[in-house]
Amino acid sequence: MSRIRTRHNDPVAEHFYTYGHSVADFRVMRLEKLNGSDEYRKTIEQLWKRKLRTFKPYGLNTKDQ
Repeated sequence: MSRIRTRHNDPVAEHFYTYGHSVADFRVMRLEKLNGSDEYRKTIEQLWKRKLRTFKPYGLNTKDQ
């Protein structure tokens, strides 16, 4: 949230201050509750990114995130 307010140079913040959005438009939604290691969480996160097509050019994520 502070990165949006301070116009930080990262993809999410830039999206919000460049395309006419504001902090009021920002929402976080939990897709799944996970129990397990950090490695497991990262694996599931990558699966969700692919399923939801959030990688560029469709979204803001890059392959290495």
